[in-house]
Amino acid sequence: DADTQTVRGLDFYEHGETPGLGSEIQNPAWRALWPGKRVRDAEGRVRLGVARGPIDPRSADAAHQVDGISGATKTGEGVTHLLRFWLGPDGFGPYLERVARENGGAR
Repeated sequence: DADTQTVRGLDFYEHGETPGLGSEIQNPAWRALWPGKRVRDAEGRVRLGVARGPIDPRSADAAHQVDGISGATKTGEGVTHLLRFWLGPDGFGPYLERVARENGGAR
């Protein structure tokens, strides 16, 4: 989103996941879990990712994670890794921080 911290959505243009397991990353119900999630925690660390199972809505991670996909643990780990890499300091993190500063926001 414009604040560089709130997720609007997540989609993949291509994947090689097992049909019925990892391919669930294309399921509209799973994709609908992403809007509103927060990219970083209060200390500025990228926390966005996929949980290993269902998220407890009362947990501190609920703001940053979505439910894992049953039978697709490696897929969830892969999605988490790519998000944390590309939104972190070795990916687009510095750019997003600059945009946030220019828009008057914090990271």
